[in-house]
Amino acid sequence: MSVVGLVLMALGAPLVQVLVVNRSPWGGPDLVALAVVWLALARGPVWGCVAGLVTGLAADVTPPADGTVGRTALVLSVTGLLVGRWAGRSARSREAGPAGWPRAAGPVGGKPVVAAAVGAVLGPVLQVIATVALGDAPLRSALGGPPPGFEGAPWWSGAALTLAWTVALGVAGGMLARRRSAWKGPSQTAPSQAYLFRAGPFRAEPSQAGVYRAGARRAGVHRAGVRRAGARRV
Repeated sequence: MSVVGLVLMALGAPLVQVLVVNRSPWGGPDLVALAVVWLALARGPVWGCVAGLVTGLAADVTPPADGTVGRTALVLSVTGLLVGRWAGRSARSREAGPAGWPRAAGPVGGKPVVAAAVGAVLGPVLQVIATVALGDAPLRSALGGPPPGFEGAPWWSGAALTLAWTVALGVAGGMLARRRSAWKGPSQTAPSQAYLFRAGPFRAEPSQAGVYRAGARRAGVHRAGVRRAGARRV
C-alpha cells in the first residue's frame, strides 16, 4: 500500500463511519480504530502512532462530534503504537538468528493476529473511558445505546455489537498481515547474507579469504624463487 493510500485511508475512515456505518440497521465496526490497527500492522509502531494521531483528529472534528478535540487522537495514537510494537516483535525475532545470521523463512506465529484483536478491543474501550473521564458524556451515552431498529434491546447492545464487528475485522486484518509476512520472508534477507547461505561450507569472511589467497601467492613466489636460484647456482 502506498503512502497516498495510507493517508486516504486514515482521513476517509471517519467520513465512512459517520455517513455509512453509523446509519446501518445491523450495526457496524469502529472503522476509525480499525484503520489505525491495520496501518500499525502494515507499517509498524511509528506509522501506527502517526495514523492514530491523524485519524483521531479527523474523527474529533467530523460532525456531529461535539466532544473534547484531541481525545480520540490521544487514544488511537497509543493504540497504534502498542499494536505496531507488539506485532513487529515476531518479524524481528525471525530476521535475527544466532550470532547475527538470519534465519530461514518460516511461520511468523499468531502474534499479529493477537495484536490486531487486542488493538480492536483497546481502541473502542479506551475511547469510552476517555469520554467518561473527560466529562463529555455519561457512560450510557458514550456506549451509544442500541443500534437503529432495535430500540427495545439493552442499552449496552449497540456497543457490544460494534465491538464484535471491530474484533472480527481486526482479526481478519491480522491474519492477512501474518500471511503477508510469511510470504515475504525469504526476500527480506540481505544479498550478502543470502550469498553466504548459498555458498554452503565456504563461509569464510572476505578478509580471511583474502589472507588465504595472499598467503598462497606468497608461498608460490617463494618456491619459484628458490627453484630459479638453485638452477642458476648449478
